[in-house]
Amino acid sequence: MGSVNSELEKNSIKVICPISTLNVNEIATYVAKLLCSKMPELKLNYTDIFTTISRIPMYIAELPENQSDACYFYKNSSIYFRKGLTFDKIKNLAVHECIHHIQEVKDSKDDLKKLGLCTYVGNKAFGTALNEGAVQLITSFLIGEKSDIVKYYDITLPTDSPSYYPLICNLVKQIGYVSNFSTLFDSTIYSNNAFFDKFVAACGEDEAFKIQQNLDKLVSYEEKIAKLNQKVQTEDLKYKKFKATTDKIKEYKSKIRKVFIDTQNLIITSFFDRESKNLHDITRVEEYRKFLYSFQNLIGTVDGYSFFNDFYIQKMNELDSKYESIVNNKDLAVVNRSKLNIFFDFVKKFFTKSEKEYNENEL
Repeated sequence: MGSVNSELEKNSIKVICPISTLNVNEIATYVAKLLCSKMPELKLNYTDIFTTISRIPMYIAELPENQSDACYFYKNSSIYFRKGLTFDKIKNLAVHECIHHIQEVKDSKDDLKKLGLCTYVGNKAFGTALNEGAVQLITSFLIGEKSDIVKYYDITLPTDSPSYYPLICNLVKQIGYVSNFSTLFDSTIYSNNAFFDKFVAACGEDEAFKIQQNLDKLVSYEEKIAKLNQKVQTEDLKYKKFKATTDKIKEYKSKIRKVFIDTQNLIITSFFDRESKNLHDITRVEEYRKFLYSFQNLIGTVDGYSFFNDFYIQKMNELDSKYESIVNNKDLAVVNRSKLNIFFDFVKKFFTKSEKEYNENEL
């Protein structure tokens, strides 16, 4: 217990009081109902989920200003909420943190091994940002958060989560689009490798690991900016120190822009270049054309960004040549329902029916 208290102090978390059993049970009811009613494909058992969540220790606490309003502390499997929040706010924040508890996989020594899409090897975590983005995508859907077009760090982008991890959620949605949304959500909840295997198959092993690494970089840079902003706001800095700190903030913002755009471009090229090699009939050519065209609804842009448009034009020219080649070779012009066609139907459902459901099921 002493080591946990020491870790809490190290993370500047000061417990004020526990949340009452009555309120914890209300949170458990709220989260379990959302998960089971809105995501039935996960086949979660309501009673099991309610029981699991109702046993999580939850506290009101003083949290660092540069930290979110709630955090799941895996070393004691507890959730801490910032003091001063309304109970409705706490319930919505609890969704994300309770999912983390559900994800938790520990070994016989009580050491954390998996947390959704994140794998722990010793004291190192791999895939933290990928997991956070996936959990927040699920959370935003469950609580009915409206998607929006936002601007952060001079990047204009659509996101399902305007306030929490907006950049990461955008990129994780791009990854889900080219890999498989249903497997993404299943692996996020059940902490298995099925999604990452599909991610590797879609984009390539080296590319998948590079994209995962870049997501972690983005979160790291944002955390550094938050700490530096806190320093500027709370410390009486002399001009030289103030300028050095604000210059560092600008540097990290520039890094975020670069890493975001580089990661987006890598998702685009790694998937669509790879998939273009598998276009052997007219149906697949048309599926590919639609799939690439729809991707434009996901991208983030900065001033002067033209990569996607240039790539799109290049691919359309290639598709025209491919189409003519297939038509002139009747043996290749057989129309079959391909794997991409089946997946495209699923994506269309995700972007049409699901978005309609978001709007009709306001909480």
